[in-house]
Amino acid sequence: MNHTILVVDDEKSIRHAFVKALEKEQYGVIQADHGAAAITIAKEDAPDVILLDVKLPDMSGLDVLKEIRKNASTSSATAPSVILMTAFGDIELAVEAMQLGADNFRTKPFDISEMKQCILKTLESRKAKQELESYRSAEKQRVSPMIGESKAIRDLQEMIKKIAVSSSTSVLIQGPSGTGKELVARAIHYASKRSDNRFLEVNCTAIPESLLESELFGHEKGSFTDAKKEHKGIFEQADGGTLFLDEIGDMPVSMQSKLLRVLQEKRFKRIGGNKDLTVDVRVIASTNVDLTQAVKDGIFREDLYYRLKVIPLELPSLKNRDRDALLIARYYLKQFCQEFKKSFKGFTTEAETAILSYEWPGNIRELKNGIERATLLENGEYLTSAHLNLRPVSENFSAETVSIPQGNGKNHEVENTLLLRIKSLQIEDVEKALIEQALIQSDWNRNAVAKIVGINRTTLYVKIKKYGLERGV
Repeated sequence: MNHTILVVDDEKSIRHAFVKALEKEQYGVIQADHGAAAITIAKEDAPDVILLDVKLPDMSGLDVLKEIRKNASTSSATAPSVILMTAFGDIELAVEAMQLGADNFRTKPFDISEMKQCILKTLESRKAKQELESYRSAEKQRVSPMIGESKAIRDLQEMIKKIAVSSSTSVLIQGPSGTGKELVARAIHYASKRSDNRFLEVNCTAIPESLLESELFGHEKGSFTDAKKEHKGIFEQADGGTLFLDEIGDMPVSMQSKLLRVLQEKRFKRIGGNKDLTVDVRVIASTNVDLTQAVKDGIFREDLYYRLKVIPLELPSLKNRDRDALLIARYYLKQFCQEFKKSFKGFTTEAETAILSYEWPGNIRELKNGIERATLLENGEYLTSAHLNLRPVSENFSAETVSIPQGNGKNHEVENTLLLRIKSLQIEDVEKALIEQALIQSDWNRNAVAKIVGINRTTLYVKIKKYGLERGV
């Protein structure tokens, strides 16, 4: 893509020299010999870079800069980049120009080749700003609104506002699976002063222990067999922003001490590195594991637990949020209707009653997945309780209470209700219900689920994908 350069100078010889040199570099060049013309051209033609002389016949270059910045869009990344030119090496003038939004300052006379390098660096900086703004925009689009009118959710919203005032305090979000812990973490980030910087997340369960240290802290080239180049870890990438550590309760003990050091000292070393790297990152952690029990069991460091738990947040189950389930269901129905080009007007009265009476053991994740599935597969004006598969559990199942064996040492033994005695169902319905209930009740401990259901982990992963039971919200 060719870039456009606007040259603003009352001296024809200087403008001509720039046109000749820049057109050789395949730039499009526009000229203006006074300030008013420059303001009009900048507004109508949107050049990428403006070379602006300070002394012009009709007004100061600084006044032109003010007008250009005033007329530009609210996005600094799409506004023209301005390189101010002057015959006087005035430091105060340079400082004022930078405060008004100039990207660079050059004193005449200057070498054309040096100016070309300055333009190139300015364009590179402009591109980086645009990419960062695009990233921020895309990230903000991912933040779902926190829907609900229950006291529990209103109290949570108020707490998020208070937490956001501090941009460094650690937060520990606890609650059952599917209650929206990542949503809360994003809400805290975007309500804080860190919102212009990155929000990055790491699922401590999803990354193998052997790779987690490199993922978090990075590595130097040649530090191990596959380290073919330098790698910046998540902490470096999130500098100035927020790092969300999901499922912190599953972090290996060997990594916990290293994380504690970063939280306390704000510095770390890459794998294979000798240099301490300093970062400014807010850490928000989440878990559905009882960390107090994990501390007692010796699988989670007590000092790390209290370092993370500066501000604890406990997310309520959906069943404890009054009528919020219906509000959330309506929100997702509208969203998925747009995505799948469907025209559902809403839910039948029977379906609304079923949504409010169902206990939603999988919380918001289960509700969202159910609405998505029904919207995609069904047709008509209204979704029914049958579309949502919200028949009372007692119609098809009777329950027995069993104990899930202790898994790999990371989860304590818990009581779980499994769906055992089944009647009048297809075998796939039974299999899906059994796997889904086991996943929910075991907090997605796939090792435990595989043992209970009696299949290996690979087969379990295939069936989870087949039935759409992946962990989402």
